[in-house]
Amino acid sequence: QAFAVIANSPLRIDLSCVLDHVVSELTAFLRKANRALRQATLGTLNSLVVTYGSQIGSSSYETILAELSTLISDGDLHMAALALELCCTIMVDRRSVKNVGLAVKQKVLPEALTLIRSALLQGQALQALQKFFAALVQSANISFETLLNSLISTAKPSQSGGLSKQALFSIAQCVAVLCLAAGDQKCASTIEMLKGILNDDSSTNSAKQHMALLCLGEIGRRKDLSSHIQIENIVIESFQSPFEEIKSAASYALGNIAVGNLSKYLPFILDQIDNQQKKQYLLLHSLKEVIARQSVDHTGESELQDSNIVKILALLFNHCESEEEGVRNVVAECLGKIALIEPNKLIPALKV
Repeated sequence: QAFAVIANSPLRIDLSCVLDHVVSELTAFLRKANRALRQATLGTLNSLVVTYGSQIGSSSYETILAELSTLISDGDLHMAALALELCCTIMVDRRSVKNVGLAVKQKVLPEALTLIRSALLQGQALQALQKFFAALVQSANISFETLLNSLISTAKPSQSGGLSKQALFSIAQCVAVLCLAAGDQKCASTIEMLKGILNDDSSTNSAKQHMALLCLGEIGRRKDLSSHIQIENIVIESFQSPFEEIKSAASYALGNIAVGNLSKYLPFILDQIDNQQKKQYLLLHSLKEVIARQSVDHTGESELQDSNIVKILALLFNHCESEEEGVRNVVAECLGKIALIEPNKLIPALKV
């Protein structure tokens, strides 16, 4: 902790005479059983790399990364998050050092690809993993195509069975972050590749289509996809799938794509709900996704305009007496989520 304070100090105290020894000792602490000690060590190493990164030898970095790889597992997600954050700091600071890139590729990446398959992954650890993949592609030590293929390959069902729903969402989120970090050109080519999977009528690989839909949804939530013509219609075609998980993923994807460009895709969803009786249940789930993202992502003001709120409320009240119980349930969920972001408009309407 003393060295962490020194490293964080604006005085920039010269530690060159003891730095190698300190780093060596701290790296050894990562093998200790004491959890609090390992946690404090990761924080101190992070501070030292930020302040004195250029003075730490490449062999020391290799040793640190080798030790970090042992901490990346779902056995202790908080520790895994701290280890991944330190790894990101090292990559950003020392991206030009070949040894660092090689150590990350050989030691850390395999553990990260194992962790992403965990049903327990969430919160800080998932965010740290997303930052790790973004930092990795930006460091140019591993090509975007290699990383993308590695991520998509982890989604394939293993001999012991398919992945959990949480694991598939984790992979899709990391794919989205990776695409955005790689730049517009790589992102656009990936979207076209994912559209190709959905357009391929001969494709009988439902797991592949499922993953493609989740990835499109996660990318669409973070980036406007309106330049990709007819993407909403391609996604909605998957509503016809005989597989429930494909239909659910398509509903999720459509809702999240709409979040990326509300002015274009929200009217499309509202129109489809009114005119496509058979698809109503899935389209309402897409609408619920749009509303939920507003209540989670907005800062102060909701992104939904007043006119949109009025249209959504009119549509929901119109379908609240639907003969289908599933439709009524989703309408209720949508109303509940609107109450979180626009209580002044919804509560009086409920009293009528």
